[in-house]
Amino acid sequence: MLQVIGIGPGRPEWLPLVITELVKNCEILVGGSRALELFPDFKGRQYSLSGDLRSSIEVIRSALLEEKVVGILVSGDPGFFSFLPRLKREFPEEKIEVYPGISSLQFAFARAGLAWQEATFASVHGRELSVLPELITRPTAVLTGGENTPQKIAQLYLERGYNLHISVGNALAYPEELWMTTDAEHLAQEKRLLKNAIVILYPVNNKLPDSQQSSKRGSGCRLGIPDEEFLRGKVPMTKAEVRVQVLAKAQISLYDRVVDIGAGTGSISIEAASLAAEGVVYAIESNSEAQELILANQTKFGVSNLRLISGAAPDVFGELPPVDVCIIGGSKGRLSEILNQVPLVAGGRIVITAVTLETVAQGLQLLTELNYQEIDTVSIQAVRWKAVQALHMAQALNPIFILSARKGENA
Repeated sequence: MLQVIGIGPGRPEWLPLVITELVKNCEILVGGSRALELFPDFKGRQYSLSGDLRSSIEVIRSALLEEKVVGILVSGDPGFFSFLPRLKREFPEEKIEVYPGISSLQFAFARAGLAWQEATFASVHGRELSVLPELITRPTAVLTGGENTPQKIAQLYLERGYNLHISVGNALAYPEELWMTTDAEHLAQEKRLLKNAIVILYPVNNKLPDSQQSSKRGSGCRLGIPDEEFLRGKVPMTKAEVRVQVLAKAQISLYDRVVDIGAGTGSISIEAASLAAEGVVYAIESNSEAQELILANQTKFGVSNLRLISGAAPDVFGELPPVDVCIIGGSKGRLSEILNQVPLVAGGRIVITAVTLETVAQGLQLLTELNYQEIDTVSIQAVRWKAVQALHMAQALNPIFILSARKGENA
């Protein structure tokens, strides 16, 4: 049996007691020399790994032949850019247990004093710098290594036209630890050797060259995508004519965070994501078929700033950050709970669609009681005229109500 054990930063003071006890129960311990030094009292056999991955795999294979409990020590957390995926590929029949450690990511965001649930992550250790996103729209943690130093990352973004704010953590938790926050221009000229670093790239002060601003804002923005372009299955979908009106009422801006509650096929989420091109859209959906369709449509339309949240509102609101826009397409009878709990910022926009008078009445009452401002109600019944031979016949769509409002300061 393999036990893959995260040792965090690699300092004894950062080792949880449970990890120390776990190592004691191993019969064979495998790891780098620095990792093995953390457990000087280990009584079993030890194997030291070299930097050669292939020879390390053979060392582990030999240890497994002894049919003993083999502990593999990995720095940071086993689930974050570590040895774990390779071990699972090399030993598919072996029982593998994984024990977490403090990752360099966690350490860096703690040093920065930032939450990291909305961050994105990348590694350029042994990879091309081209894997890094063109534009940084949310905090992005990058593992460096080899020739890809923090200085080279800074230079890359300068060449792309962005003088990013960047935090650098080198040798975190060690006596020689370095932590600094600077900009790309200064970091590119940094002379110190940063061999063991993680960087955080910030979206703050991102600025495209003036010549690129207008084209970036307009890229991929499509409203009223024809219904037949969406993958639908048997899941209800907001029709194009209504979708356009809903998004017009939502008044989504470029950097907004948007939540689409009862997202269905994701048609509104897809178009909202194009409007909030530098923001993010959270699609909440509890139906499993609809969830698959949302992901399939996200792939089809190449939308990168859409996040699916599986479950029902308001139960999953704990996974949301504060949002600027809330669109409610389906409440499953829980409209009151949703409006009372949704993490909408003061001044944020809310849009509710309804097909019954009862839901409209409830929505208007709740919005008034919760001190929403600029409350507005419209009803729409679109009629499509379909060609039938030489004639055009009316094809009426179901009427729908659209309620919209802005959250008051004291809501």
